[in-house]
This record gives sequence, structure tokens and C-alpha cells, in this order.
Amino acid sequence: MFTVALPLPNNGTYQTQWDYILSSFPPDRLIVFGNPDDAPSTNVFSRMDATYADSLNGQKGTLVVLAPDNGQYVQGDESLVDFEHPDDAIYYFGGDKSHLGLQQIGRPPDHRVFIPTASRDDLFSWQAYAMVAWDRVMKSG
Repeated sequence: MFTVALPLPNNGTYQTQWDYILSSFPPDRLIVFGNPDDAPSTNVFSRMDATYADSLNGQKGTLVVLAPDNGQYVQGDESLVDFEHPDDAIYYFGGDKSHLGLQQIGRPPDHRVFIPTASRDDLFSWQAYAMVAWDRVMKSG
């Protein structure tokens, strides 16, 4: 079982890219940071029966925080290339521009994984999820 945790966009716009990516690689559980009243009713969050939470404190599973390559927000120390995905992973993907800090996540991560990129730019969170989900599928055989 694997879980995806991510914040609702705080700028009032919803990116439909998440609909496509989560439909292509559906997690077993979806945890959303934010108020369910702020989520558009026609998105994947409502179809997947997302759980809304203030933090991951108390959530069971191995917490994997995806860090940008440059470590601007959370220093990553394991490359996705070599990462072995835990069966009970909770993958946390921060917002594209407004990442939650570790104190807001509510518990320290078990793994801090970075996705090596050709540039020092951050990835959009939906792009990072697509890469991680594909990597998980490929490595699971």
C-alpha cells in the first residue's frame, strides 16, 4: 500500500495535471493538506475520496519526503535512482512554490529523496509524482 500526501494549491487555482497523473498512477490513499471546502468538486481529490489532514502526525507508514535537487527546502540525501521504495510508503510532495516545512508535516521523514535533474530548477509537484510513481512501478517488477 502506498499513500500520496500533498497540499491543495494556495493560490486559488487547481492544476488539472494532478487529475491526469493520479488517474494514471492511482495511489492506495490520498492525503490532502488544506480545507476540503477549497478543493474544486470536479477534481480527482473528490473522486478518490481524499483524506484531509493538518499534518502527517499519527499517519502510519514510512514517510518519504521528495526534496528538490538543490535542497532549497528540505535537503535530500537519497537519489531516486538508487532509492528502494518501501511497501508502506507515504510520499509527500510539496506545493510547486509554497513547500511545507518539516515542522508543518508533523513528523520527521524516514527518507529524504531527491530527483536528480539537468538543471537546478525545482520540479512541479505533479511532475515529481509522475517520476516517482513510474519509478516505483518499474522497480517493483
